[in-house]
Amino acid sequence: MKTKEYSDEELMKALQKGDPVALVSLYERHANKVWSYLKKRVPADRVDDLFQDCFVKIVEKKDLWGNQPFVLWLYVLLRNIVIDFYRDEKVEKRMLEKISFNLETISGDRFDEIVSKLSPDASKLVKEYFNEGLSYKELSDRYKMSEVSLRKRLSRAINILKKGESHER
Repeated sequence: MKTKEYSDEELMKALQKGDPVALVSLYERHANKVWSYLKKRVPADRVDDLFQDCFVKIVEKKDLWGNQPFVLWLYVLLRNIVIDFYRDEKVEKRMLEKISFNLETISGDRFDEIVSKLSPDASKLVKEYFNEGLSYKELSDRYKMSEVSLRKRLSRAINILKKGESHER
């Protein structure tokens, strides 16, 4: 497949059919645009990660592309990546600010006692996050959910724990 002869939309159709060369061509055509877009909107130390995320998401979400102009779809995808980045940053910052006690320093029985106030699923999530030290990415893969959803779930669980802890004092 000589990719220079094909439009972005034709390359997306080829990507949907499993042609890896199509992704390479889309990458070569749009990498500079993606980089510039991200560089203007996120901290410099996060551009690399989000740049990679963009092309991973193109592959992951290729079946959601609905024959619209590829560039428009790409910019919607990028905008959502940036929104998710800032939402995640805000959720994480807010979660850290709101915790009035540090679950990592509570040991054994006391930790289990506090965490047992949660639903079984939330309890398991909190234990895996604090005890096993799993990252958001590892947990989101394990639970088969987006990192954004996982962070929200973890934040809610910690807020429940925080409220419960303040009532015991």
